[in-house]
Amino acid sequence: MKKTTLLMVCALAMIHGGAFAHGVEKHGKNHSDAQMDRFHKMMPMYAQAQVKINGALQKGDAATVESEAEKILATIPDLKKAKPHKNLEKISTFKKIAAAFGSEVTATAALAKKGDLTGASAAFKKAEGKCNECHAEFRD
Repeated sequence: MKKTTLLMVCALAMIHGGAFAHGVEKHGKNHSDAQMDRFHKMMPMYAQAQVKINGALQKGDAATVESEAEKILATIPDLKKAKPHKNLEKISTFKKIAAAFGSEVTATAALAKKGDLTGASAAFKKAEGKCNECHAEFRD
């Protein structure tokens, strides 16, 4: 009986300790932090838009490039407010990368609107580079 009680106390302590160490935010599909929830919903949308933009650039479809870039641009204010999972002490770097990403996507949309798909492609490659830079520094 004492062993069972001791095991239960240890198990509860481990569960509570793990939850305490993780903090108040939840990971997965639902977050208690609304901003983190929006942040996690942006990333799959960015991946989908990236595929569509690259495909549209190859096909010469400026309208799709512009519309998909606009979808990304609509999320930039939330991206700039977001906090990454790690390296929180480098939040200013995160915000600079987010701002540069927004600038490159803005350039992509503007160039596509003008019909300059070569320029739009170059701008979007820089935007993709900002994604990679941010993920290397801040992603779990």
